[in-house]
Amino acid sequence: MTGMFKRLQQLFAGRTSGADGAEIALRPRDCHCHVIPGVDDGSRDLAESRAMLQLLAAAGARRVIATSHIFPGRFPNEPEQLRPRFDALCEAVADLAVELELGAEHYLDETLHARVLAGRVIAFGPERYVLFECLPGGPVPVDLMTVVHALADRGYTPLLAHVERYAWLRGPDRDEVAADLRAAGVRFQVNRTV
Repeated sequence: MTGMFKRLQQLFAGRTSGADGAEIALRPRDCHCHVIPGVDDGSRDLAESRAMLQLLAAAGARRVIATSHIFPGRFPNEPEQLRPRFDALCEAVADLAVELELGAEHYLDETLHARVLAGRVIAFGPERYVLFECLPGGPVPVDLMTVVHALADRGYTPLLAHVERYAWLRGPDRDEVAADLRAAGVRFQVNRTV
């Protein structure tokens, strides 16, 4: 069982509130889910994908964006490889009360800017979100604003994944970075933990 699936089980195992007492509820669209089996560190097989989607549907998700990693060197997925795997998943879970949409979680490295310029990113939703992630530690990524502006210039909405992980966004001296990102049109995706 993958770590992601264990976390989903813990999150939804008969709990109606988190550690802080706040009610656990999902919005109708979950925009960060590694549910395509066997392509990254998410679901290992179709049974696990089905179980993940059942948990999400039971928690209120009506649309799940399948955001497999596109991480050169580690998860070298490409749009053409993900599409048939996604289509097979959709067919296999057509009986579930959840819609699927293909997205991706793009890794911000020295290749992402060129991928954006070449149209090699996967966007989702009417907002044309492009989900991307960075290294959690260290300084502000060198290419961060270059990639953000390239996405926005091409009509995409940059969506920065799991912002709670980034040390370079925390603290009073980092407020300017967050403000610059917001001003450039970046939206933030946060992982809820219990």
